[in-house]
Amino acid sequence: MNPAGLGQRRYRTRLKYRSGWPELTALVDILFLSLLFFALASNFVRVSGIDIALPQVNTRTTAALQRFVISIAPSDAEGEQGVRIYFREKRCKDIDELRQELSVLHDSSPRRASVIIRADRSVPFEEVAKVMDAAKKAQLACFIAVDAPAPAPSAAYEK
Repeated sequence: MNPAGLGQRRYRTRLKYRSGWPELTALVDILFLSLLFFALASNFVRVSGIDIALPQVNTRTTAALQRFVISIAPSDAEGEQGVRIYFREKRCKDIDELRQELSVLHDSSPRRASVIIRADRSVPFEEVAKVMDAAKKAQLACFIAVDAPAPAPSAAYEK
């Protein structure tokens, strides 16, 4: 044996070393697929920063369209009757101002617009019905936002 031939091979490979940048096609494909996944999985309804405690219901239907949001919150002041109504994150003085805003929205929208109503659970239904009526008179589709029910506690047995 040849001590100098320890590092030499007896056969020659057909593989050639490649120099330069690696192919980034697979990485770009994965990047665009993940971007598409996150865009489809995200929430399309823009929710305002007004704190509303939504009521809970057992159905799981959702409105997956981006539309206009009306928020109805209870009054701030102690002993003050009424509610606060927000449309496009701007406070409306009363239901008449909201009706004017909705009619302007109907006139300016090229197709039939939808309105999502976010009402606090402590707001009387009469106030919510007034807002729904204003949207109906402006010929706008109307949805009510609700919260998903709390998950039932899992127990091994019940007493």
